[in-house]
Amino acid sequence: MLILQKMKYDLLGNIVIPKDIKNFRLPYMGSKNKIAVDLLREMLKVKPRAKYFYDLFGGGGSMSFTASQIGLKTHYNELQTSLVKFIDYIFNRFEKGLKGQYGIFPDDFYKFIDRKEFMKLKDEDSIKGQFARICYSFGNNQKSYLFGDIEKTKHLAHDIVMFRCEKSLKELNGLLDTDIKTSNLLTWNERRLNFAKQVKDRKYHETEQLRRLEQLEQLQQLERLQPIFTTSNLSYKEVKINTPIDETIIYLDPPYRNTGKYIEGKDFNYKELDQWFLDNKYTCFMSEYNAPHKVLFEIDKLRLFNNSEEKKKVVKEKLYINQ
Repeated sequence: MLILQKMKYDLLGNIVIPKDIKNFRLPYMGSKNKIAVDLLREMLKVKPRAKYFYDLFGGGGSMSFTASQIGLKTHYNELQTSLVKFIDYIFNRFEKGLKGQYGIFPDDFYKFIDRKEFMKLKDEDSIKGQFARICYSFGNNQKSYLFGDIEKTKHLAHDIVMFRCEKSLKELNGLLDTDIKTSNLLTWNERRLNFAKQVKDRKYHETEQLRRLEQLEQLQQLERLQPIFTTSNLSYKEVKINTPIDETIIYLDPPYRNTGKYIEGKDFNYKELDQWFLDNKYTCFMSEYNAPHKVLFEIDKLRLFNNSEEKKKVVKEKLYINQ
């Protein structure tokens, strides 16, 4: 369990970033989880007296969860209503002490979601629908089903790991001509890792949906951050910011120019965003690849489409500032 952080300062009055920061986030396209600390470190060099962090395009929450662990009073905003509801739902379960026998979600969330059910759930404005889009969409695009012709084997693997299903184990061993053994490890995540070690063919050994679910399970460690973490479901322009200018960081991580859309059917007005960014009286920072603003910092980031090595690409992530 995390302990609610109080910000620490060095002898020069600069905020000290704790060494035990965790990479918490919802699995989400464009996640900043690997570089969140680096980005925040650069922002804090510019705003050393910061106490407030506004994440106006919150997405999977990597930046917000990292900022709150540092001790900044954090406001997560996201236009996609279902994502905000999902985060609020998780924190609400923490607050009420609700928990299923397998983890933080109700028990039925831990059953395998097949293609037919996913196609139904992906269009639902519900917690289960958002859960399906997070754990069962290809490349976290929230639209396409995660599995193709290997859906059956993934279903069997899921039931072996999650429910210790002997019938599924026998069938999978027959299909793959393997000799996978039943695991007696206590948690399903331990069994997931054990399963991966036993299956040599990479195509079958990664239970991707369970890996993403484990990332969600880790969010229960954020329970103690609730007092300094708030949310909203607004356009970036509508978020009310009235904290002191010298104590406030505004961060924007919009859909990147010339890349895939985050929300199908919605175009983004970059001209309007750029003008808002430049005109803002607060110091604002923006993550992008190619924005027409002053570059403060650059860092290499691994861009992942799926788990195949050949699909990985290093891109230059840039942090811009409106000064």
